[in-house]
Amino acid sequence: MANNQHEAATPAHVAIVADPQIVDHYSYDQTGIVLRLTEFFTDIYIRKSYRFLQTLKQPQKIIFLGDLMDGGREWADKQWVQEFHRYQSIFTNRNPEKTQIYHMAGNHDIGIGNTVVDHALDRFHKYVGPTNQILDIADHQVILLDTLTLENDDPNKSRASRQLIDHIASSMADKQPRVLFTHVPLWRPPQTYCGKERQSKHKYLLNRRGYQFRDQLFQNTTQHILQTVQPTVVFSGDDHDSCTVEHEVPGYANNNKATEYTVGAFGWASGVPIASYALLTLYPRTEMMEPTFMVQRCFLPYQLGIYKVYLASLAASMMAIAVFCYRGSHTWQPVLGECREDQVACLENGQNTAAGLWSFSRRAFVRYFARIFFDVLVAGVPTYVLCLLFFYAF
Repeated sequence: MANNQHEAATPAHVAIVADPQIVDHYSYDQTGIVLRLTEFFTDIYIRKSYRFLQTLKQPQKIIFLGDLMDGGREWADKQWVQEFHRYQSIFTNRNPEKTQIYHMAGNHDIGIGNTVVDHALDRFHKYVGPTNQILDIADHQVILLDTLTLENDDPNKSRASRQLIDHIASSMADKQPRVLFTHVPLWRPPQTYCGKERQSKHKYLLNRRGYQFRDQLFQNTTQHILQTVQPTVVFSGDDHDSCTVEHEVPGYANNNKATEYTVGAFGWASGVPIASYALLTLYPRTEMMEPTFMVQRCFLPYQLGIYKVYLASLAASMMAIAVFCYRGSHTWQPVLGECREDQVACLENGQNTAAGLWSFSRRAFVRYFARIFFDVLVAGVPTYVLCLLFFYAF
């Protein structure tokens, strides 16, 4: 589409956040001060990133693709509520009048398939919201489909998801393009290339299965969704890394293709070096063009790289201080030769006293180094702590 056509329409900006998965006891089996420090530094990164996402991109909608907390399905109610309040304090909506937030469930929140945890699912509905929704945004039908319960063999547990699909199938006459959101990526042939933006050494999405997780939906589930929903574009999460693939859509008019964008995790402790999110721009129908969309991947700062720079800067600073103190810890000790016994007389007679040796004082070196290093800490640490507290508090 021409740029002037896009500018003539008022687009809707939708931020897509996948797998924030705030760190807790179930992440790395940590306890005590180690867990508190890990939570503190990962929370600050996510809080700061989410703050800038809202202030710089100013999306009208924000959709979370699930896995809000790492151990969500495992927690008892009391601990879960405490963690959910922590989650809410991190992901604060800074402009509730203009920005609407929608949450999907992930396998870390409620489980998946036949291992969905009933109580966790009910709790998610009570505190977070519905796991299936249809939204109308800029002449697009945005479908948040709970594929976790969809693959449950118990019809009582999968009813809501199947009813949503049946409702979509009964309204096929609606010409609105459909944007599908699912936590777990759709099935694709083995080793399907994910694109150059993928960071993992595996340039394709694996298809593993284990305790409460699945890398891809089943093939038959995927085919049923594509044939029934007939999406224009698909967004998924769960993998923590970026992936872009195309799916065949039976009966779909637009070359029978739909692109799926798997969005990378939002946190820096998710096993992928660089965290990310996606920005979806939806353009409504105008006299000159049909509804269309644009997708942009947005990458966040490389936090581990920042810490490496911190450590390298600290090491370089200590080396510079050490060199300075080493040079300052030497004193000149003249060697007077024949004049040792009567140094004053030699000096009065103008005899050579220039010969001598540099003497190193370890005590002076330690004293100088400690003093300068302490001055650096006094100046640097409070500044760093104030910056941390600023982003943690605001």
